[in-house]
Amino acid sequence: MADQEKIQGSVLFSLFTELKTNTIPLTLWFLNGDDMQLACIADISPRENALFLKVNSPVEYRKLSKKTDRSSLRVEFADLEEIKYVFETDTWELSRGMIRIEMPQFVHRFQRRKLFRLEAPHGTRLFFNLNNVRYKLLVINVSLGGTLGVLASVTEQMEQELRPFTSKLLKGAELSFPSKDHKKAGSVVRIKYYRIVRHESNQISDKFECAIEFMEINEVEQKKLTNLFYKWQREYLKKRRFLQA
Repeated sequence: MADQEKIQGSVLFSLFTELKTNTIPLTLWFLNGDDMQLACIADISPRENALFLKVNSPVEYRKLSKKTDRSSLRVEFADLEEIKYVFETDTWELSRGMIRIEMPQFVHRFQRRKLFRLEAPHGTRLFFNLNNVRYKLLVINVSLGGTLGVLASVTEQMEQELRPFTSKLLKGAELSFPSKDHKKAGSVVRIKYYRIVRHESNQISDKFECAIEFMEINEVEQKKLTNLFYKWQREYLKKRRFLQA
């Protein structure tokens, strides 16, 4: 997870001009679940009182657009200082071998924090759905940027079905934390977008581990996760100082 701010106005034109001049690629995700593609800005041109980014269009996307309904487009990129930017849009079209994208009113800029990882409270779970199958991850450790855990009740078929989703942008996961008071419900943090970084059998424990990266969390859920995390961090540091005394 990262600190997030909106970039808009004349700064946007300078930002996209920098991407074009330095041939910095955009990462394009069509939010119907298809693979990502890299494309560079070929031109920035006006049309009907708006500016449009013209980027090279992969052949597979020209074919895809003829077969399926229009999908929202998520665009990610990093500037020369490797700072991440993201925006989503429905205003795009295919034109003469290019994807023409209307310049957004704003983009989100993410400043990465140094991520501190903690052992997750006992009973922490992460849930996500793929191909109408609900997966449950028994979380081992957690940071503000992701989790590592063991898949519960995993079958060989589930392992195989996970493989095509590795590194894809996936939508909708729930991180569930237990309450110390067993009579009360725990806390649930909803993850807007996530990515399965890796999944493999641990040769020592013989458990099927899965590492998840949080790609985006809305402001309310992000605040909830941050408050919970810093609470556990304080408890962890207090416990460590006690053991060292």
